[in-house]
Amino acid sequence: MNRHPPGEKVAITRCGDYRRELVDDAVATALDLVGGMDKVVKPGDRVLLKVNLLAPAAPDAAVTTHPAVVRSVAAQVLECGGVPVVADAPGYLFAGGKSRALAKSGIADAVAPLGVEALQFESVEKPFVSTPVPGGVHLRQVMAARLALEADVIITLPKLKTHSNTWYTGAVKNMFGAVATATRKQAHALGDHQRFAAAIVDIYSVMKPRLAVMDAVVGMEGDGPRHGDPRHTGLILAARDPVALDAVASRLIGFQPQEILTVRNASERGLGEGRLERITLPDERVEDVAVDYRKPGGRQVNIHPLLMRLVGRLVKVEPRLERDACTRCRICEQSCPVGAISMDPYPEIDRSACILCFCCNEMCPEGAMTVWKSRLARRLDR
Repeated sequence: MNRHPPGEKVAITRCGDYRRELVDDAVATALDLVGGMDKVVKPGDRVLLKVNLLAPAAPDAAVTTHPAVVRSVAAQVLECGGVPVVADAPGYLFAGGKSRALAKSGIADAVAPLGVEALQFESVEKPFVSTPVPGGVHLRQVMAARLALEADVIITLPKLKTHSNTWYTGAVKNMFGAVATATRKQAHALGDHQRFAAAIVDIYSVMKPRLAVMDAVVGMEGDGPRHGDPRHTGLILAARDPVALDAVASRLIGFQPQEILTVRNASERGLGEGRLERITLPDERVEDVAVDYRKPGGRQVNIHPLLMRLVGRLVKVEPRLERDACTRCRICEQSCPVGAISMDPYPEIDRSACILCFCCNEMCPEGAMTVWKSRLARRLDR
């Protein structure tokens, strides 16, 4: 990749581990490389730090944004005179404002000494507001988080992870957590990966962050975003354009950015820059720090359509239950956006209704609902 083409800047800064001094230095360096926090946050600004708080998980599980990164960015906002608040709405079954996710992730404890509040969107009065989506492709109206709508500045703080549905989850998809459960289920129920990606971009378009800072010190590979494996990557990324950050981050872990449908869709709509040749890397080069992540198994978009028509029945990727790991908690049943799962007494999947969104895998606390792939699908995989 050309290191100094014209266009958006994405900073890639090395950070070997989560020691405070290392994280603070890496975050400060990355922000300086993209113009500085003071170019984004002015004194008195209400600043939403939108973290990734998918589910109750300890920091070393690589499921949520690491508390050291959240604390460091919050401190930068305070230095500029901003008033930060940390928030997210975890996955379906952890919604409601009383989840253990904030405490277990370590985020609440990390920012408390700074006097910064951490909460779930659902825990405030009138948490979601019906909001029109001008130019929305699939969602013309969403229930958007009031804290996001009222913020002067949104900063998205994603975790670098693969994703069984979208292959990669980053700065753009992180805003999916800023809408109510009903809107998220509506997006999933579209039943098609391209439509789902477009719906994510619909949401992003009405709550567009001014800055993205990605925790890529330890990411997640394989069947993310919850049941993949932690992978040390040793990086902090920052950009004023979250789409450009996603283009670079996805390339770092072995994708072509145009394979990531949220990047392609947002770029085509003019919401950010998804073309690597038009992105400036002011410090590190992608090829010098790239880590080839093990890819998720939830999609096969790289298979030629003609081949899929010929061997489609042999190329299967679907959720399957590992009964020995199942506790019959019913979370998969409750989280399925199309009601394709019932209990008898273990989860039973109606294959004719299943839309392969893999929400059951994402929400299962035990990892009992796995992403199963046929032998040919594994051979054709990346």
